[in-house]
Amino acid sequence: MKDENRLKEVSEQILRDMTAWNASHPKASFLEIEVKARELVSLLEAQLIQASASERETDTCSEPAARERPNCPTCQVPLLRRGKRTRQLQGPAGRAIDLKRTYATCPSCGTGFFPP
Repeated sequence: MKDENRLKEVSEQILRDMTAWNASHPKASFLEIEVKARELVSLLEAQLIQASASERETDTCSEPAARERPNCPTCQVPLLRRGKRTRQLQGPAGRAIDLKRTYATCPSCGTGFFPP
């Protein structure tokens, strides 16, 4: 529900921003309108991607049996869960997408991962 409320807030803000932009650019060309609309919609697109990805995050490293946990691609040793950390990705139009994901390390080589 939190994500749904956030998406509604972003949508409403986009509509307000576009209305204000239209009022301040009465002679804008179709191309200028299209560019502004895409810029604003990219905010909602980034939020949708972030919400959808967060919804699908599974805690694969907390399985009790080592054979159930993801392995280090280098050492082939089961990874150890180190809690959740924020990972920042770049979304549409360069928008930041913050994902809170399970973070794990290899007990052998110490490399850290955000397992799939």
